[in-house]
This record gives sequence, structure tokens and C-alpha cells, in this order.
Amino acid sequence: MTAVTQEVILNDVLKLLNELARDWEYSGEITPDTWLFADLGFESIDAVVLASFVQEHYGRPFPFPQLLADIGQRPVRDLRISELVLFIQQHLNGSAAGA
Repeated sequence: MTAVTQEVILNDVLKLLNELARDWEYSGEITPDTWLFADLGFESIDAVVLASFVQEHYGRPFPFPQLLADIGQRPVRDLRISELVLFIQQHLNGSAAGA
């Protein structure tokens, strides 16, 4: 299986977020440095919706509960889009075992 690049995943995630942003009435630019909760105003339900979209898009489950638990342990309880892209890439390409 060919490894999926961060660029491809970023484009996929930005497309998904821009589609979802129409429902949130968010009109700002969404970039890799955008924070999901602080900038986009995510609520926990939005994180669940995004996780569902990502899993459906890639046709496989991801350990999103672990990601959210890790975020909850941070001083800043938020996630940049670039971090989400890295998380997705690690799990798509199988390099997360032992990470």
C-alpha cells in the first residue's frame, strides 16, 4: 500500500472542514495553523462529526478517543489542523504502532 502524504491528507481535511464550516457559518480562512476549538468554535459534538467524516472518507477507524484524551491532558486543550493531519497520516500509514 502506498503511503498517504501529509499534503494529500491536509487537502482532504481542509475540504471536509470547509464543507462543515458552511453549517457553522464560519467564514474565515481555514489553514494548517487553525485551532479546531478556539478558532472554529468546535464543541465536542463537532469533534465527533469530524471524526465520523474522516473515518468514512478513509474507510477505516481511527483511535479518536485516545486523541481527545491526550488533548484533555494538555495545558492548551485544543488541536491544530496540522496536528490532526499528522495523527491521520500516522494511523493511515501504520507508523503509529508504538507511538
